[in-house]
Amino acid sequence: MLAAGAPPLVEAHIAVKRHPRPDGTAVEVVRALDLRLGRGEFVCLIGPSGCGKTTTLRILTGLDRDFEGWVRPDPAGLAIGLVFQEPRLLPWRTVEENIRLTLPKAARRQDLAPLLAAFGLAAHGASYPHALSLGLARRVALARAVAGRPALLVLDEPFVSLDARAAAELRRHVRRAAEDSGGAVLMVTHDVREALALADRLVLLGEHPARVIGEMMPEAPREARTPDWVERQRASLAARYPMLQDT
Repeated sequence: MLAAGAPPLVEAHIAVKRHPRPDGTAVEVVRALDLRLGRGEFVCLIGPSGCGKTTTLRILTGLDRDFEGWVRPDPAGLAIGLVFQEPRLLPWRTVEENIRLTLPKAARRQDLAPLLAAFGLAAHGASYPHALSLGLARRVALARAVAGRPALLVLDEPFVSLDARAAAELRRHVRRAAEDSGGAVLMVTHDVREALALADRLVLLGEHPARVIGEMMPEAPREARTPDWVERQRASLAARYPMLQDT
């Protein structure tokens, strides 16, 4: 949660984002979407499939500048760790090399053994991406994103291909990495239970064009969010926002 009077780490106003159609017309993907993230805050974006969540992330990280509105500060001047829906590893680089390439030059010789161990990659540092399962490749993408202690960690459905135990373990590591760096986390997920267990704030997006239709700040501390508590909160949200019924 952004403390009263504290400047946001990131602030954005997306007035309109349009995607061109083959017939030359354009469809609005995002409209009148305002978002602020505070330092140390963990925010989850939730909404129906295809509503514009990934497009919103691309705008916030500076990957898409073809929109009406603004993002402050300019993403080019902000240290961002980004995990896409696909791992996007360089196939000609080993796991360790993929991670080192994201670090500032002065830090590229640091010992990566603790990071590799934390993400379950201790035995795979010299492996190439083609030898990894999708689950392992996702672990590498997550480790790469947090290695440089970014001010903003942006995650686009990072745990979808992992089993429940592995996903829970990596969520803890991502949370700890963000706390250690003092940065913010912005994560897209379709899993309302996951968001309720992790986030300081949930931002709910409506269907096309994407817009904020509600927010929720879980009152229970993270360690007190039991499965029963999460399920009660999910049911309450689904009652207020029918588009969450199937999540």
